[in-house]
Amino acid sequence: MANFSFLADKPEYRAFSKDCIDAEEAFQNSFDSCVKLVRTALDAAVKWAYANDKTLSAQRKNFPADKKDNLYDLIANATFERAVGKDLAGKLHYCRKAGNAAIHNEREFSAQEAVTCLSNLFDFVQWLDKRYGKNFKPRAFNPEDVPAKDSTLKKFLKGVGLVAVGVIGTLAAKILADKNKS
Repeated sequence: MANFSFLADKPEYRAFSKDCIDAEEAFQNSFDSCVKLVRTALDAAVKWAYANDKTLSAQRKNFPADKKDNLYDLIANATFERAVGKDLAGKLHYCRKAGNAAIHNEREFSAQEAVTCLSNLFDFVQWLDKRYGKNFKPRAFNPEDVPAKDSTLKKFLKGVGLVAVGVIGTLAAKILADKNKS
């Protein structure tokens, strides 16, 4: 089961649940797309928090018009930062910055960076669920539960030079199997 799949059963999180699930599923096709979608999910989840918390909502009303929807300003808001804590706010800024870089094609992202973004987003979703959710159940992010296809694994292995080893091993197994048939 994927890390964010529990959100599908929580209608109160409809505003950001699909974005979280999509971000995790994108990992198997593109690390860059995964990071972009984490940024999208984070934006929706932070705005959900502001919409569902009276204190944060009151803060947002006082923002200048050009800052009301700016993810940096929403995360950097002192009231929000106190609520989530500096460590979690730092993780959210990491996702925001990485997502911005991915959206603007500034560089390519590694599997580890994509997993870090997913893990940070998961920590925030767990914070939201603990603070605002019904029937909160503590969960831990498991990188092994991130959906991945063989092609994703090959992309990762290619980065460390192991695809050739896998191809040679497959060919050797086929040759041995063919030889044993005769």
